[in-house]
Amino acid sequence: MVDTTQRPAFGAGGRRRSLVALAGALMAVFIVNSLIGLFAMQMDRDAAVADDERLHRLVNALDVAREAQVAFKIQVQEWKNTLLRGAAPADFNRYVAGFEAQERRVAAHLESLSGMAAPLGLDVNAIDEVRTAHRTLGLRYREALARYDAANPASAFAVDTQVRGIDRPLDHTIDALAESARKRLTAVQAEIDTAAAERTATLRTVAITGMLVGLALIGIILLRAGGRRG
Repeated sequence: MVDTTQRPAFGAGGRRRSLVALAGALMAVFIVNSLIGLFAMQMDRDAAVADDERLHRLVNALDVAREAQVAFKIQVQEWKNTLLRGAAPADFNRYVAGFEAQERRVAAHLESLSGMAAPLGLDVNAIDEVRTAHRTLGLRYREALARYDAANPASAFAVDTQVRGIDRPLDHTIDALAESARKRLTAVQAEIDTAAAERTATLRTVAITGMLVGLALIGIILLRAGGRRG
């Protein structure tokens, strides 16, 4: 007698195929999400390294500007010491040497600052103007010092009168350079914080989107598998 009983269309082989498809979809979602996550993390890490390097260079520029500030103030003080305490030849030579040493330090710091300014968004022209003004000031100090006579105490007052206050404009300008570097550092720090927050938000969006797409694919596979069983 012929068996006319109808067998289910969806047998053990169909269930296995559905399970394999489901497992494959899960693996694909996991792999894709992992790759996207790793890529995003690497981009975030690279951006963080670049940001740290940029901040480090700005902090260094600010330190150099502040060192120029300090060196210039000491240079001016050494000039005053030369006039007020340089009556003895040994003292005179010592204070002049101190003045010239600080002058070289200021020039070196300003040159270094000029070299690093452009990539950091600092005003190179302003720095170079300060360098020119500093050289000019040195020439004026030396012209005045040529009239100094250690044997004549009154000459110290005459020389001081000749150059009194000529350091103040440059002193204010160097202070302004340091302040400009500080403001630039603050602005860049704010930019970096904003960019980091945006990267974090983007990474979160990508992760959530990948998860939702993966769940949608799994749902589609399950629905198709259910349809075959029906």
